[in-house]
Amino acid sequence: QIEAIGDARRVANMLSKCVRRAAIPAAATFRRPAVRAFASSDLSQYAYNTPIFKKTRRENLADKWDNLGFSIRTMNGHVRFTWSDGAWDKGVFVPAPYQLMHINAGALHYGVSVFEGMKAFACKDGKVRLMNPELNAMRMQRGADALLMPQVPKEMFVNGVMEAVRRNAEFVPPYGNNASMYIRPLLFASGQMLGLAPLASEYTFFVTVMPAGGYFGKGSEVGVKARVSANHDRAAPKGLGNVKAAGNYAADIAPVHQAHADGFNTTLYLDAKTGKYVEEFSVCNFVGITHDGKYVTPKSDTILASTTNIMLQQLARDRGMIVEERPIDFEKEISNFKEVGMCGTAAVVVKVNSIEH
Repeated sequence: QIEAIGDARRVANMLSKCVRRAAIPAAATFRRPAVRAFASSDLSQYAYNTPIFKKTRRENLADKWDNLGFSIRTMNGHVRFTWSDGAWDKGVFVPAPYQLMHINAGALHYGVSVFEGMKAFACKDGKVRLMNPELNAMRMQRGADALLMPQVPKEMFVNGVMEAVRRNAEFVPPYGNNASMYIRPLLFASGQMLGLAPLASEYTFFVTVMPAGGYFGKGSEVGVKARVSANHDRAAPKGLGNVKAAGNYAADIAPVHQAHADGFNTTLYLDAKTGKYVEEFSVCNFVGITHDGKYVTPKSDTILASTTNIMLQQLARDRGMIVEERPIDFEKEISNFKEVGMCGTAAVVVKVNSIEH
């Protein structure tokens, strides 16, 4: 049993402070939002409203469970915790998909943000289960340390995820469908920063959820085409490549969109130092199966350790396979693999048909 987070009054107060997108009049003049004055003339407060949004209903998905794609749908709401004055609050459930924060927030200006990707599954016995949430909690803690943010305690992380799933339980895809509930925990500097010191005095951790199919759609069944990104690097040695920092994914936006335009499904990165060794695909770890049945995956300080890969390695060992986590020389070894795949929470496991370099 999970205790409900927040109360109706707190939610109402929070919603009253969310941002409203104002239309610009034809004359290109701006109207100031209404100001509520305090007793002191030195203080003022603007009242904001959210843009109008439409929530998803379960009946809208009745014929879509096997064809959800990987896209955002507005759910019942999300779970939000705020850190200030050295401690996390008790959390609140927020129905609106919007966040109000200072225009100088550290996440906006300096990318002080890490996130996780997780899934919940409806099982045959009627229960909904999370896939190894403690691994994600610990990985987010490593990311928080790397960006000097307060850690999210493991218990708070798991409880927050469970609460977000429980509050949106009707959107967990039914057992037997090719879909799951995708879960996105996010930790970021919501407080103001101007320069890299001092650090922000406020941080936000929230958990959003949505029903989703595979990241690559039918690609997981028919296979995908990859291209080595020769003109871009994903992460630098001794940088943030081994944590799930938001900026790592921003670095792949231009390369992967160019790959799509050229007829490829994804990018593959080699190490930034030598350009010889396999790092990882756009949003997935690299896995190769050799002709003699070994499970091989790259080892590097600039690779994000996929929780899916960790579990696949254990399953491989349980089946008697030899698991090797080591550097992979692309030119010398890529043709030695019987099969190549990419794995991750959103993608699950996807067969790679070809890699162009």
